Amino acid sequence: MNPAGVRIIVLNWKRAAETAECLRSLEAADLGGASVMVVDNGSPPETVEALRRAFPRLRILSLPENRGFAGGNNAGIQVALDEGAEGVLLLNNDTVVAPDFLPPLLEAIGSSPQAGAASSAVFRMDRPEMLDVAWCEVDFAQRHAVKIVGVNALPGEGFDRRRSVPVVMGCSVLIKAEAFRRVGLFDEAYFAYHEDVDWCLRARRAGYELFFEPFSRVYHRGSRSTARPRPQAPPVVRRPAGPELPNAEPLPWNPVRTYLGTRNLVRLLRTYANRKQRLSFARACVREIPLEFSAILVGEAGRMRLGAWSYRRFLDTYFIERHPVLRTPPQGWFGKVRRIGAVVTLPVVDAVWSLPRDIVRAWRRGQFAEFAEYLRGLRDGVLDRPLPLGRLGLR
Repeated sequence: MNPAGVRIIVLNWKRAAETAECLRSLEAADLGGASVMVVDNGSPPETVEALRRAFPRLRILSLPENRGFAGGNNAGIQVALDEGAEGVLLLNNDTVVAPDFLPPLLEAIGSSPQAGAASSAVFRMDRPEMLDVAWCEVDFAQRHAVKIVGVNALPGEGFDRRRSVPVVMGCSVLIKAEAFRRVGLFDEAYFAYHEDVDWCLRARRAGYELFFEPFSRVYHRGSRSTARPRPQAPPVVRRPAGPELPNAEPLPWNPVRTYLGTRNLVRLLRTYANRKQRLSFARACVREIPLEFSAILVGEAGRMRLGAWSYRRFLDTYFIERHPVLRTPPQGWFGKVRRIGAVVTLPVVDAVWSLPRDIVRAWRRGQFAEFAEYLRGLRDGVLDRPLPLGRLGLR
């Protein structure tokens, strides 16, 4: 693919400063003649004017309303296709690119006749030695059917070579124009989150290969357009100090992303999963949703995400480990009597009084806000309700 035939599309919504930083990194990059276009997704007029002043020669396509990742990018993709582009590179506006990020993508897209798309290795902006994401895998029999691979990983942990992957990430991805013409554009019913998964599943059905290219490096802040402040509250339960699990930090606080991701996951299930996979997904929800609730309550969402949380772990943490008398060996006969009394009374008090009290306190602090959006997204996806863009603050 000739780099001069590539159109780079940067989608902006209300974040002119971040978009400007992304554009400056593109100005410093080796683009080989690739052109850049900003699609503004219905931002206030002053946002667009700020970009025009900062980049007077920049091409800006201004949309009248927020059409989400799918609709906003579709508008830019259609312009690129109409103008005869060979490829379209979609780039999040909350990224900064390495100067040499484009040539490896061009090499990857040319590495196979069946190549349809190639995505960059996306690193964390705050910890640039660590990956933010690499690619996605899909297993509709699991509750979290779309699994992001490479979160908080080092490149040497299996992410240092080009490989064919099930789903490329839409954060920085080069897609052949012919693939868009054959497969179609993004499904705008998704609005945002998992529209790239849907497109990749369609592309693979059409016979295209998708590649992860580790030598194309992009640095990402992470879901800033839908981020929300995290409630500042300590965990309800103080656990004894123990070894930390790698990558056990919780994902960034983002109830909007949680709602859209869950609602759109159900849409993916409806489109692509068979009956057996849907039943497995439903059973996993029944088994794991109460468990996730317990992990959030005691401040162990990171361990839940890594599969290191269980009902037994919750019972030990909440009903035993927080009571010194239950977690330390008794000393002498008085200690044994005291421990027997504690075993008889403390779990009952915890179940009848402490647990309901801590749930109410956590709810008031907002600890369950993201979890509540997950439940709403699950319900709205099952019932196929329209997106509540006003409530989510997206219109």
